[in-house]
Amino acid sequence: MIDRPFRALLWDMDGLLVDSEPLWFLVERDFAKRRGGDFTEKHARDNIGKGIRNTVHLMHELFGFPIDVERDVGELITDFMNRAGELSLKPGAQDLLDVTTRSHGLALASSSHRRLILATLDRFELVPYFDAIVSGEDIARPKPAPDIFLRAAELLQVPIGECVVLEDSLAGVTAGRAAGAIVIAIPEGPIDGRPFADFADVVVGDLDAAARWLGLA
Repeated sequence: MIDRPFRALLWDMDGLLVDSEPLWFLVERDFAKRRGGDFTEKHARDNIGKGIRNTVHLMHELFGFPIDVERDVGELITDFMNRAGELSLKPGAQDLLDVTTRSHGLALASSSHRRLILATLDRFELVPYFDAIVSGEDIARPKPAPDIFLRAAELLQVPIGECVVLEDSLAGVTAGRAAGAIVIAIPEGPIDGRPFADFADVVVGDLDAAARWLGLA
């Protein structure tokens, strides 16, 4: 169980709050396929948490097809939003939000674009839960840099050392550690060869286990 006081939770979105990584893979795979590329699950897994712009650049490096970052990011977002009805919340997410909504500061800190974040939160009527929302467009450096979590803590007016970062990606966990937050890793997919334990205060299997570690369940 946690042995430090905390006043706020900083949530990632894709793969942590929302079970969106499988859908993102399908959208990214189809995008690459239309251009002659074979974007695999390993490619998608290695890119988790780094943002859509990085995905577009990675595809260019892997497959060599020409890109226009703004156009292609827009296409990926539109394709994803058109299938948003396929999304579901991660197990334990609603319960953890409900138990902390009045007692702790809550921020969403996601590398995604703001319109995508808001559309996803609207899908589950979650916007009112969050006191602050920080997108990848709001900061200079994406995860694994700490900028997004530092900005979220600033907006909540809570010292970063009293914030808990909830993350599923290695890039996000690294960012949380660099920021100086308490970090809970809830990895998406297999963790073999991925050093989550080197950067997180604890590695757990799901949000229910995270809530228990925090003394909230």
